[in-house]
Amino acid sequence: MHKWLLTWILPTLLYRSCFHIICLVGTISLACNDMTPEQMATNVNCSSPERHTRSYDYMEGGDIRVRRLFCRTQWYLRIDKRGKVKGTQEMKNNYNIMEIRTVAVGIVAIKGVESEYYLAMNKEGKLYAKKECNEDCNFKELILENHYNTYASAKWTHSGGEMFVALNQKGVPVRGKKTKKEQRIAHFLPMAVT
Repeated sequence: MHKWLLTWILPTLLYRSCFHIICLVGTISLACNDMTPEQMATNVNCSSPERHTRSYDYMEGGDIRVRRLFCRTQWYLRIDKRGKVKGTQEMKNNYNIMEIRTVAVGIVAIKGVESEYYLAMNKEGKLYAKKECNEDCNFKELILENHYNTYASAKWTHSGGEMFVALNQKGVPVRGKKTKKEQRIAHFLPMAVT
């Protein structure tokens, strides 16, 4: 019986002492670390670098991005000096430069830099422009898997479905009632202004 006790007590003592040493070393390394929790999280993140090609920090609020919104129908969204919303195929047109301002998490307001009009959508889903920003000017920005974005009215829906900013194959705005997230006419690529 004495031999049996030694056989089981010795490994238990070794495991306990090893466990205490590991805990002590881990505590000391954490206590001596001068990294912030955010820095530690990025160091520990083991996902592939390809997944981090786009930054989503701007969606948190207050950020302003200057972009050209290029629709998959090959038109740039444009707000002219009279406040008319339509598409243009001229890349160097100053009226297609938009200021995308984050209002809240995932909510943006889109303003024409040259025209100083805000993009807005009424309850029928018609796109128009306004000098003053209000709830009609707020859009939910969604980043799709194909790297395009959609912009749905944050205020208005039609029969429970979202109404999206969209340009048809002729560059004419499509009423939000006739749009869906999956349609090419509602997909926009925010392109940096050079």
